[in-house]
Amino acid sequence: MKTPITRQLIRNHMTYSWWKYALLIVIAVFGWNIVYTVTRYQPPEDKRIVMNIYVDADQPALNEYMAQVNATLMPEMEEMTTVYNALDSMYGDMVFSAHIAVAEGDVYLISRDYFQRYASSGLYLALEDQSELVAELEEAGVSLSQGWRLLNETSERHLYGIPCANLPGMAAYVYNPADCYLAVLAANGNDENVLRFLTIFVGDLLQPVETAEE
Repeated sequence: MKTPITRQLIRNHMTYSWWKYALLIVIAVFGWNIVYTVTRYQPPEDKRIVMNIYVDADQPALNEYMAQVNATLMPEMEEMTTVYNALDSMYGDMVFSAHIAVAEGDVYLISRDYFQRYASSGLYLALEDQSELVAELEEAGVSLSQGWRLLNETSERHLYGIPCANLPGMAAYVYNPADCYLAVLAANGNDENVLRFLTIFVGDLLQPVETAEE
């Protein structure tokens, strides 16, 4: 004999079994996110430039800048964006190491500490052969001495980062430019376009920040 379905029966069922439906909803949403992440279109490496941010910065302003460069100077790129990473004292090294392990990001905006600790390991791309970039910085009187490091394996000296302290325009994007460096991940897989963007970015950063009165 079937038990008739009544409002009281439904109410009792929901009272004791609501969590099952909540769990199903969570699983469905989580599963959809995984499917979307795995199946959504990803631009190839040579059509994508990502700036990984590991300092206190204005991410929306940097995204806006990269979108402008994408539209006007590098329209062949399918994606130019930033990824902001809040590195706390407990999990900071773990997060940074995980990103390095999977070669996440191209241009790195990092603190002095993260530059000094990892530059000598060959993590970052040597920049001294980028004649246009180096010449522009030297002509502007920007000292690059703090960006040179000895590579542990060979003891060769290379320019692995650009100190941001003397880049006037960086104040529009970073809250403490004196404590940050620009570097390029050696395993970025897109040297030509990434270095082209870095040259454009540094060139713009050499211009003073416009004040509200100006």
